[in-house]
Amino acid sequence: MNNREDEDFKKNWEEAYRENQQMDQLTDARIKAGIEQRIQTGKNRKKIFWAASAAAVVIGMGMFFYKPSEPSSIVEPAKVETYISSDFTKPIDLPDGSHIVLEPHSRLVLSSDFGKTDRRITFTGKATFDIAKDKTRPFRINAKDFTVQVLGTKFFLDQTTGKEKVELFEGKVKVDHHGKITYLLPNQSWSKNIEKPVHFYYAADAKREFSFEDESLKNIVAELEQVYNIKIEYPKEYGDQKIKGSFSGNLNEVLSAICYPFNLKTEKKSDKEIQLK
Repeated sequence: MNNREDEDFKKNWEEAYRENQQMDQLTDARIKAGIEQRIQTGKNRKKIFWAASAAAVVIGMGMFFYKPSEPSSIVEPAKVETYISSDFTKPIDLPDGSHIVLEPHSRLVLSSDFGKTDRRITFTGKATFDIAKDKTRPFRINAKDFTVQVLGTKFFLDQTTGKEKVELFEGKVKVDHHGKITYLLPNQSWSKNIEKPVHFYYAADAKREFSFEDESLKNIVAELEQVYNIKIEYPKEYGDQKIKGSFSGNLNEVLSAICYPFNLKTEKKSDKEIQLK
C-alpha cells in the first residue's frame, strides 16, 4: 500500500471513529435521559402512593373516632287526633284502616294510645262506620251514655240526644247501655228508647260463627239467647268466667265448645229452653 493509500485509509478510519464516538455519546445521552425519567416517575409514584396512604389513614381515623349522635331521650307527648264536620258530611280514614263518614256537626276524637292495645274513640253526632278487622285490638266507641264495641264491621251510629241508636249492616257489635249488654247481628238495630230491638232469630241447628275476646260466660249466653231466641240456664258461679276464641257450628256445638273448660253439659229441656249443668 503506497503513501497515498495510507493517508486515505487513516483519514477514513478517523472519520468513522469520530462518527462512532458521536453515536455512542447520543446513545449514552438517551440512556441517561431514560434512566432519569424512570427515576422521576418512580419518585412521583411514591409521592402519589404516600399521599393516598396518608388520606386512607386520615379517613380511617375519622371512621374510627366518629361517633353518631345518640337519639334524644326526650319523649314527645302523644297527639290526640280530632275530626270535626261542619255543615257537610266529612269522610275520614283512621290510622288503622277504618273508614268513617261523619254527618254534619259531628265530632270524633281518637285516644292518645289509639291502636296500641285497643282502638278507643269518643264520638258525638251521627256517622257511618266501616271498621277494619282486628281481633287483637277491639274498636271501642264512647257515645256519652252508651258504648259500642266491634272487632270489624259496618254500622250506623246516631248519638244525638233523643235519637240514640245503632243500626248494623255487617259483622257484629256489642252495645253497653248502663251495664245492659245487647249484641246486634246484621240488619238489627238498637235504640236507647226501645227496650227490646227487632231481632232476626236463627234456628238451633243453623250454623253460625262466634268470636269472643275475654268475654264473660254470662254475656256469651246472653248473645246466644238473642241469636237463637232460646232460654239458657247455667250455674251462676260461672257467670264471670272469661272465654276467648272463635267458635263455629250450630247452637249445641257452640255450647259444647264453650262449656268444655268448665266441664258443663248441655241438656235440652224444651224447644225453647236449654240447661247447662
